[in-house]
Amino acid sequence: MLAAALFMVNSAQAAKQNMQGQEAGLYIGGEGVGSLDSGPGSKFSASHKYITLPLESKSQRSEAFSSHIHLDMTKFDWRGATGARKEYLWLSMPIHYQQQRSENTLFLVDLEPGLMTDGGSIDMDHIGLNANIVGRRLWRNGGYWQFGLTVDRSFGDHDLRPILGMGWQASKRTWVELGFPKINVQHQLSSALQSYFIFKPAGGVWQEEIKTATAKESVKLKYRNWQLGMGINFHWRGAIWLNTEFGQLRNRRISAYDATAVAVKATPSQSRYWRIGASFKY
Repeated sequence: MLAAALFMVNSAQAAKQNMQGQEAGLYIGGEGVGSLDSGPGSKFSASHKYITLPLESKSQRSEAFSSHIHLDMTKFDWRGATGARKEYLWLSMPIHYQQQRSENTLFLVDLEPGLMTDGGSIDMDHIGLNANIVGRRLWRNGGYWQFGLTVDRSFGDHDLRPILGMGWQASKRTWVELGFPKINVQHQLSSALQSYFIFKPAGGVWQEEIKTATAKESVKLKYRNWQLGMGINFHWRGAIWLNTEFGQLRNRRISAYDATAVAVKATPSQSRYWRIGASFKY
């Protein structure tokens, strides 16, 4: 973890001249301790830490490109069970590319290759990829239709799913994005304060190494849920923005392996979640 953090800092410093329009962020969050509707154990919760640092940002004519380094650290508290006992890392490089194909057509590509690991040995099984390919039909009033395909570990797997939706300026201060897999409504309360409502998947997939008395096995840990939340972005000073978000987790599932490498599954009940942090917009 220390080596990864040093690498991120050095990479960001090396690309400092290209950080205009970029954003760095540091967030922590947690889930309320709740019961389980089914499966082994008595209580379940999780805690999260997120770090994002910019690498590069370029634009010319009808094209734009940006890249970041992202570290996501997740720790589960699954009481009464021996599965998911470590701290799990997702170390990735989100890459965004967009191209204005015509006056009313926009093409977007998001790629995020990364390592999903428990901090043990790393091989090809630990490499994961998030990917979005989206086309947007732009409206004259600033809104759009969009459609495409996504592979997103937030669903708790790497299955291929569609992207469908629309976005528009609902009022002078309100922007709305409706569709699948994400709903986002933003409202500008003042020049320094913005509120938002969000509904989206927020799980993950990790590769884990389990050692038993007779063997060592590499297995997958899968966690899925849907976040229904509200948040506030506050412009504190200079380039610094503060954020707080809270809400409810629904449709939760966890699939893991216990200390004897036997598959276990559970359904945690609905629970509250929270997140706080700061971002630096350049």
